[in-house]
Amino acid sequence: MKCPGQDWRYWKKDDIFEISCPFCGEKIEFFKDDTVRKCPQCKKTIPNPKMDFGCAAYCKYAELCLVELPSEFIREKANLLKTQLLTIIEKILAPNTYQELERKATILEEKLKEKEKSPGLLILTFYFYFLTPEQREEVQKKMNLPENLWENIKIVLRELPSGLTIEDLKNKLLGKKLY
Repeated sequence: MKCPGQDWRYWKKDDIFEISCPFCGEKIEFFKDDTVRKCPQCKKTIPNPKMDFGCAAYCKYAELCLVELPSEFIREKANLLKTQLLTIIEKILAPNTYQELERKATILEEKLKEKEKSPGLLILTFYFYFLTPEQREEVQKKMNLPENLWENIKIVLRELPSGLTIEDLKNKLLGKKLY
């Protein structure tokens, strides 16, 4: 995949940038067309946070559509989104609620994979469900979710009844048909 927008002749000053590793805090330099970089300190593979392949973060068909992207990138991007979300909501929710959500999300993810459903969108929705609308917006801004992913999460949230227990939500999402 060589997008015309990635042609280096048209790059701007901020197309080469640094981020802090989300795992150890070490600085990592990215070029805008890098899909991933290894952290020089902890050696973890970090996806480029400015690359927006939107659906690649959660769609089980991403590898078919974006054949030049390494599958490692897709997995790391999805895991990074989940890790970011967990780090943020852990500070918002009561400890016992957070621990129960994390436990049930693991079960939900395993069952979705058994049913050959892409778990990314539903797992993220599962966590967002228990936040207030204001908290959801705050978390979304902190995470800088791809717009199409955020829109899909909001669609699924609107379709869910309010007041579900963690167990009821898990069961509801397991039966969810995605468009």
